[in-house]
Amino acid sequence: MPFKVTPQLKVGLFVLLVLLTLGYVTLRISQHSILPGGTYPVYVLIDSASGITAKTPVQVAGIQVGVVDDIELIEHNRARLKLSVSKKVKLSRDVRAQIKSLGFLGDTYIELYQPGPLAEILPEGSTIIQVQNYGDFSSVTGQISAIAEDVKAITTTMRTLMSGEDSAFARSIKNIEKITDSINRVTVANEGNLNAIIANLRAISDNLNGVVSRNVPNVDAALGDLSDITAKVKRGEGTIGRLLYDDETVEKLNSSIDNLNELLGGANRLQVDMGYHTEYLGTTEEFKHYVSLGLKPRPDKAFLFEFVDDPAPDSSRKRRVTDITSGGVTTTVEENIETTEFDKFRFSAQFAKKFYGLTVRGGLIESTGGVGLDYTQGPAGIKFSAFDFETKNGERPHLKAMGTLNVTRNLYLLGGLDDFISQEQETDWFLGAGLQMTDDDLKSLLGLMSVKP
Repeated sequence: MPFKVTPQLKVGLFVLLVLLTLGYVTLRISQHSILPGGTYPVYVLIDSASGITAKTPVQVAGIQVGVVDDIELIEHNRARLKLSVSKKVKLSRDVRAQIKSLGFLGDTYIELYQPGPLAEILPEGSTIIQVQNYGDFSSVTGQISAIAEDVKAITTTMRTLMSGEDSAFARSIKNIEKITDSINRVTVANEGNLNAIIANLRAISDNLNGVVSRNVPNVDAALGDLSDITAKVKRGEGTIGRLLYDDETVEKLNSSIDNLNELLGGANRLQVDMGYHTEYLGTTEEFKHYVSLGLKPRPDKAFLFEFVDDPAPDSSRKRRVTDITSGGVTTTVEENIETTEFDKFRFSAQFAKKFYGLTVRGGLIESTGGVGLDYTQGPAGIKFSAFDFETKNGERPHLKAMGTLNVTRNLYLLGGLDDFISQEQETDWFLGAGLQMTDDDLKSLLGLMSVKP
């Protein structure tokens, strides 16, 4: 029977030829470099080869010039990468290798970077010394876990402070209710006075309307002058204009603050803290005001200064001796006179030393000698002060305990007891709020004010 070439046979022979060609090409590619013109070896030593495999791309200026040919573990538990680099690419001895990744969890590649012009050529088989490793995902996960632990500690502290009927939060709510009731009683008791005040304000408003109507031209002229002044300030004219809208002036001011920090702080930057807080005294129904200044040449040391406006300070005693003569007989009379100066201005100057979360301070507290302890844990803090240790007339030292809770980075709430072992007056409880700012906050505020519209 004669051999007959059918169409099916032709198709089969063609498919077989294609398969043989693909197999040959695959073997050639697997045995030789994918880069035309040949390659030469270069070695890189790194601490961790996580994410790097054989055939990991090697790039120069974002263009692939080679691959990772081999990975091996050498002495001191380091990894050595063998790179196959195209012979068309010349590297200098000062070449640097950077381990990078594409995207947040993308593929890893090696970037070769030459900081200067091509000078001395890197010989084949040399080792690149300067290597910059990348941060792997495990380290990021560890940092996130640490942050989660901190958040957990904060929520635990908040739960402790706010749980239970006898918690600090519950007591604060009760104190606020007492304050509200006190304000309500004062309002009801003085309703007549409030009505009289409103009537006086209405009369003053009527008088002001009459004055304004008679002086409309003068008011228009004053508003025109004010508009001119505002325009000049916005253009950066004058001292205030340069301070608020001139970038150069703000930069000089920031530079002056930095120079002052370097001058006063030496190797450690001097941090300047400024603050204000007020306390509503529940027993005396007065407000006590504090303005504070803190200078920190080191993170664990500080000089604290405070200006206090005390509406109801402790009373003072004076001994007065009087000679009384009657019928030729002289009698000596001794008196102890107690005096109280209301709305008294006081001053504090203390040195503070921090040990972990505990701060010990001492010096002048409200114009008399004293010591104090502060403890901070997360957003909450406790402060204790003891001062005015004079006891010659049976007085007891002035003790004050206060708790604080940070609402934001700069704003905090406070409450506590003042002079709670005194025999001469009822223990005074107080509530209040405060604001704390650092020199960085002030510089940021000035920077925002200098932004031109």
